Amino acid sequence: MKLKEIRQAIGSLAEVSGDDELEIRHLLTDSRQLGAEPEKTLFFAIHTATNDGARYIPELREKGVQAFVKGDAVAALQALAAHVREQFHGTVIGITGSNGKTVVKEWLYQLLKDDYTVIRSPKSYNSQIGVPLSVWELEGVESRKSKVERPILAIFEAGISQPGEMEKLERIIRPTIGVITYIGHEHDENFASLEQKRAEKMRLFVHSEQVIEDPTHQNVRTCAAVMRALGYDEETINTRILHQTHETVLKVNLSALVDNVRYFRSKLKPTTKLTCMVKAFAYGAGSVEVSRALQKANDSFVHRTSSNGTLVDYLAVAVADEGVELRRAGITLPIIIMDPEVAAMDLILENNLEPNVYSHQSLKTVIAAVEAKGLEYYPIHIKIDSGMHRLGFYKEDMPWLIDRLTHQKAVRVASVFSHLAGSDEPQFDDFTLSQIRYFDACAETLKSGLSGVAGLSAERSVFCQAQPVLKHILNSAGIERFSDYQFDMCRLGIGLYGFSFAGAKLRNVCTLETTILSVKTVKAGETIGYGRHTKLDEDRTIAVIPIGYADGFDRRFSNYGGEVWVRGKRCPVVGNVCMDQAMIDVTGTDARPGDLVEVFGEHLPLEELADKLGTITYEILTSVSRRVQRLYFYE
Repeated sequence: MKLKEIRQAIGSLAEVSGDDELEIRHLLTDSRQLGAEPEKTLFFAIHTATNDGARYIPELREKGVQAFVKGDAVAALQALAAHVREQFHGTVIGITGSNGKTVVKEWLYQLLKDDYTVIRSPKSYNSQIGVPLSVWELEGVESRKSKVERPILAIFEAGISQPGEMEKLERIIRPTIGVITYIGHEHDENFASLEQKRAEKMRLFVHSEQVIEDPTHQNVRTCAAVMRALGYDEETINTRILHQTHETVLKVNLSALVDNVRYFRSKLKPTTKLTCMVKAFAYGAGSVEVSRALQKANDSFVHRTSSNGTLVDYLAVAVADEGVELRRAGITLPIIIMDPEVAAMDLILENNLEPNVYSHQSLKTVIAAVEAKGLEYYPIHIKIDSGMHRLGFYKEDMPWLIDRLTHQKAVRVASVFSHLAGSDEPQFDDFTLSQIRYFDACAETLKSGLSGVAGLSAERSVFCQAQPVLKHILNSAGIERFSDYQFDMCRLGIGLYGFSFAGAKLRNVCTLETTILSVKTVKAGETIGYGRHTKLDEDRTIAVIPIGYADGFDRRFSNYGGEVWVRGKRCPVVGNVCMDQAMIDVTGTDARPGDLVEVFGEHLPLEELADKLGTITYEILTSVSRRVQRLYFYE
């Protein structure tokens, strides 16, 4: 699209600079995501409460960008997207709800891609900025229709966090077919009731020809209903759903996850706070969905004597991008960044994320970044190296820390913490106790130093009293085995997913399932798979399942190294595990194509798989590839 056309579409909403004849192919709202064609990029300088996009214009000019939008850039972006949508005359599917939007969108893509050229929201772009960026992908498609053999279909998500937002998104998406997924309590704080929230979301469909909602909120049934609306017959629907959406799925039981948190919370004093670790894609389970479940659980948590009144007080992730993803998904809980990158400090501050500080240099970097933003008393978390020897300050660093922290107003210490190296193994209990003692001494020195320095200003004294420094060292195993040392807060990680270090019967959260693609008889003397490592000594029934090492099914399970659960029986893996498939011996099971296969879950515990591989459950969970569908549900 020529810049002069864009200028006409935006009108007086904002100032558009650049030559009228510039050909624009890309829209940019984040200067860090500039692509390969800067000369064909239009930058929208969005102003927020913490940042102004206009400050990045000189830098982008140097990189070759020639067109810019200033003023009400968000309104301009939305007007442009609405103009692009008006030019498109094909079918548009609009999806809204609290949970399941992205899953339904991606499943529909898989189900329909053989018949349509599908244009869809990237990732979970469903906000006031994400939606117009998604709809921009329709630009020019009408002129390309004659060159495309398949019809063009668009699928867009729409999410809101407060009243009035959906009307703007409706003008941009104008869905032909509307889809509603489960509507829950996310962003409840901005709505008077669940009914009001639902009514606001329904505004997306005021011009839709058909609206689809499955009362059971099963995403598969929702997809089937959409296919019917598009004219598919039942045989095609059933066949495709079987082979597209149910091949390999990681099922995540959010009710079980919350129950497990409640168990660990029951081990703590009412005043002790709890941090949940959701780094590394929440150990493979999906950080956004897990965090939403935890935040939602806070709303219904009632502890008879809890002074906190919450189930979860903090979330923690590894790097800034993980925290930003949660913020963009509507997570409002405090978030600790355990491994903050120097280059991401602006991102951390702009998204109200709290960095871990573990060295002299990291403290200097954080203070400088906070001062550059003109902020005061920004929360940070001080890490002590109590014996794990990864990151953190030593006892001898405390005088320097106290001096540096009490002579500035940029940051405040929200917590001081350390990591235990072997709290899950009884042979290390003496070492664990020595770590706890060392940490406690360091933490108390730091706390008293921060509040008891002579000459401390009255302002800072009042502030320190109002914002006490929290101490925390216990992890999941520590909560169960060393609860006497819970201090002010504990951190829950692998325990979320049903792993107890004291023999407690917790609930299984994650189940990895796939289905059988084919079943055949292989004669005695034949070999199975790459490398011919499995040779049969008798006729066997061999099934193929669509999961391989690219999905996280470890290659060490090859050649009888692992098992799966089929029709109530353990079936060994035969042949080498391939990148996308594996073979299993189902002799005697009457297994058929389409049968469900459990890779791990209730019948094949993760601990057992980890033992077979000589590793830990963390590795198996985090190894499940993102290309594996995640299915979230409550019981």
